[in-house]
Amino acid sequence: WTVRAFLVSDDGMGLEIAADRRTEEAMLRALPLLAEIELSPLKGRRLDADDFDKLSVQDPVRDLLLWLNHPETFEAGAKGARWESFRSVVKSEFGLDPEKTSPSEVAGLLLRAELGLDRVWARFVEAPQLYAGVAKLLRDPAGMGQGQLTLDPARDPRINGREEEELRQALESVTGLAHPAACAKVLELEARHGERRGWVWARLGWSAWAKALEPLARLARTAQTPVGGGTLTAAAAAYAESGWRCDAAAMEALALFRSGAEAALVAQVVRTLYEPWLEASARHFQSLVAAGEAKAAREAMGTTLAEAETCLLFVDGLRFDLAGKLAALLEERSMKVSLAWRLAALPTVTPTAKPAAAPVRDGIRGGDGLDFTPLVETKSGLKPLTAPLLREQLEAAGVEVLDADEVRIPSGASRGGWAECGSIDSLGHTLQADLAHQLTPELERVAARVAALLDAGWRRVRVVTDHGWLLLPGGLPKVELPAYLTETKWARCALVKGQPELSLPVAAWYWNTDVRIASPPGIACFRAGEAYAHGGISPQECVVPVVEVQRGFGATYASIQSVDWRGMRCRVRVETNDPLVKVDLRTNWKQAGSSIVSDVKEVGAGGEVSLAVPDDQYEGAAASVVVLDRDGRVITTQTTCVGERS
Repeated sequence: WTVRAFLVSDDGMGLEIAADRRTEEAMLRALPLLAEIELSPLKGRRLDADDFDKLSVQDPVRDLLLWLNHPETFEAGAKGARWESFRSVVKSEFGLDPEKTSPSEVAGLLLRAELGLDRVWARFVEAPQLYAGVAKLLRDPAGMGQGQLTLDPARDPRINGREEEELRQALESVTGLAHPAACAKVLELEARHGERRGWVWARLGWSAWAKALEPLARLARTAQTPVGGGTLTAAAAAYAESGWRCDAAAMEALALFRSGAEAALVAQVVRTLYEPWLEASARHFQSLVAAGEAKAAREAMGTTLAEAETCLLFVDGLRFDLAGKLAALLEERSMKVSLAWRLAALPTVTPTAKPAAAPVRDGIRGGDGLDFTPLVETKSGLKPLTAPLLREQLEAAGVEVLDADEVRIPSGASRGGWAECGSIDSLGHTLQADLAHQLTPELERVAARVAALLDAGWRRVRVVTDHGWLLLPGGLPKVELPAYLTETKWARCALVKGQPELSLPVAAWYWNTDVRIASPPGIACFRAGEAYAHGGISPQECVVPVVEVQRGFGATYASIQSVDWRGMRCRVRVETNDPLVKVDLRTNWKQAGSSIVSDVKEVGAGGEVSLAVPDDQYEGAAASVVVLDRDGRVITTQTTCVGERS
């Protein structure tokens, strides 16, 4: 037998093969593969050179990208017949010869969308992180001079780079503008550059300023209208409804860059946009207190309810904008969340406001206000209400107190439970403006604690706090401490000595209305260099959240117990109350289109699925195991590395 005779003969393989020389060469190159594969799919049609070459180049788009990404590595691994097959398929599919056209020249063709390379571009855009070498080529392709641009600007990283530099310079100019002009300028820049966040270069980290513009634009939009309201209650409600979004945008912008010139510039822009809004909002809020709204303030503080099967979770310094983000995190876990507000006790410092947030009142009294710590009756007399004594008061009142990070089923205490979580306030005093970088991890810790308490059997978790805070990069403005005030360790409040006429905002101490407390005007501090502070009168410090959390009606829950890899097959074990939840494997957990498995599978009664990744290009890549409810909503995720043996 000759090779051809064996393949075409009815006594051999019975294939129909074209008789030209090119097909003959391709057939011989593919002979090792023909000895291994099932040939039945090849029967019933006339086979030519392209059919044989595609046996060794099953995905020409991927192989072309791999060649462009690392030409030397690809060619070294494709010597001989495989290289010739690759050349043949690329010639047939794209009309170019890898031996005569350099990778840099192909990059130029990609930018110009020539030779039918749209499929290659589309595959690159799907997962650009896998093809860093291709991205580098596109920055300086052959045959594309600096003045020669593609018809589609989104394809050209050089255009993106130039616009990034122009945007950086424009943001520098914002810091020298008056507040209205600065807000207008940032919104103008957003209209021009915002679309670049959807370009592929943003996913490669080459559009840092376009990304930074998103929270800056939200800040510029919301900072144009200070918190208003004709009464203290109306002003607090306005802040709780939408005013906090300005704070949220500022914190998101500050969290973008950790250090360096970029972080410094963002901080300057945030200060330009944010400080006038903070100042105007605080002064209006203070004017309402001065207008005789103190009684209304005390009424709005309310009393924290203690109920059976409800665990109060105290989070020190959970400002309203953080509560909004916490609510979103919990809703992503299919929990039922309601967000309400109350006013913090004055002054807004932990020694005063934490006991006011607890469901105890008996035995607590004011005293002289030293350090703003109330007193409590004990067997040995009146003592300052420290954290251990507050715990004793709670237990004596019939509240079940959990230790730090402790999770246990409710014991049936008539007044529910009390737990504490988070370090927002202590981190703020330590890190100052750098607190912005720690807010997301802290909120994730709180969300995890809420979920754990509900999983343990608590019917409801009510998240409470003591106070909010102000944070301004570059430091809050300083005012001198008048002689008639008693200096304290707090930057935003001080005791009033005697009965002088004051030009500063003044309020009664929550635990003893005969004790008067002075605050700096606006957002000022009695000490210099404070970027983070609280204790004064402003919406951010005084309007605090109450977050009530329950499992949604019929809510589906799921927890990923284990992820094990055997080659390119992933075995996932899930604990869930619904066997119809599904498991997917994605490069981006938020995007269904980034799935890298052929089928999304239900866990079934056994709670386990096996997912195969058919494309070995993803081996070693980061991915997310994603559990979905019946409606396709993400319940939980876990990161993994494709093919990594546990």
